[in-house]
Amino acid sequence: MRIDWVREAGALEPIAAGWRALEGAVRRRTHVSTFDFLAPWYRHYAGAYGGSPLIGLAWQGTELAGVAPLTIRRGRLGRIPVTRVDFAPNDSIAGEFLAGDDQPEIVAALLDSLVQQARFDVICLNGFDPASAQLLEVQHAAGGHRLAVHTEEHAYAMVDLTGGYERYRAGLTRRCRGALNQKARKVDAAVATVEGVQPGDDRDRIEASINRMIAITEASYKLQGQRLADRHRAFLGEIARRFGARHMLSLPILTIGGRDAAFILGVVERGCFYDVTLAYDDSFAKLSPGAYLMQATLQRLAATGISTVISHGAHEYKRHWATAFVPQHRVFLFPRRPRATAARVVRFGVQPLWGRLTARAAAPANVTRRTGLFGTAGG
Repeated sequence: MRIDWVREAGALEPIAAGWRALEGAVRRRTHVSTFDFLAPWYRHYAGAYGGSPLIGLAWQGTELAGVAPLTIRRGRLGRIPVTRVDFAPNDSIAGEFLAGDDQPEIVAALLDSLVQQARFDVICLNGFDPASAQLLEVQHAAGGHRLAVHTEEHAYAMVDLTGGYERYRAGLTRRCRGALNQKARKVDAAVATVEGVQPGDDRDRIEASINRMIAITEASYKLQGQRLADRHRAFLGEIARRFGARHMLSLPILTIGGRDAAFILGVVERGCFYDVTLAYDDSFAKLSPGAYLMQATLQRLAATGISTVISHGAHEYKRHWATAFVPQHRVFLFPRRPRATAARVVRFGVQPLWGRLTARAAAPANVTRRTGLFGTAGG
């Protein structure tokens, strides 16, 4: 096995075919390790905004066998300035190695090479199934290099559509169904339609929908009418075109009273829908257009045979429509250097202790524990 490290985004296009071939052979992955998601991300964000590319390529002869899509940048951990290595996209809690399902040792080889090639204070890797072979390989490789290992829990939202939309809907709590019905009546009364792009639509429809998506984003609470930055416009447009050309693009757009109100940008592959981003026009906020569009999208997806919906991030609003929050592990690896040790002690020693002390001080005298999203917190 040979491992090369790519540090320029422009060097990725020559290996596009090999990367896509590897995608086709790997079952346990999501859209975030695909070439058509990462190549645009590196092109539009890597550098001053998103960290420098640090992409490990594992070769077995002339065949690409593994990819470590990483970045390296200056940042902070526990308020300590550090040099950190992260999965791309480094502004997301999603990220993953791309390696054969039966070859987790490739991940260890990539990590071994990384430790020898880059100087860092922390490696932060998201998105591991707690029982995955890849996670075990990372932990074993870290031990071989005397890296301190810390893990913490996070999760992604999942919707199970294997039994169809009506069965999924029946599985929601009565309270959730009632809230969704109430919101739907308000939107329907204002005359709602769902348009946009489904997998297989033609190029003209995709281009028109990209423009509508950007206009909705600019009308969202995040931008309040300001122009979307060029890098964001270019990235969203490019991934929509790339996945559209592969018949994998889903871009439903909700129109209320003749005006575009909300969209969901997603990728459809192998019976699964992955959401990339969504937004709604802030002037429609009282109608909860995002909740309405999500239900309409789930109904359409189920009708076309999609069995699973994955939405990265366990945000509170997703509790209203998710079937479950699937646990994952985030892994932090620290070399034995003073700055790295300081960041580790603050992040995993001082900060958690301070959080427990302040939570205990703020809690009522008769309350010692409370149930959080992923277990217990406080106390």
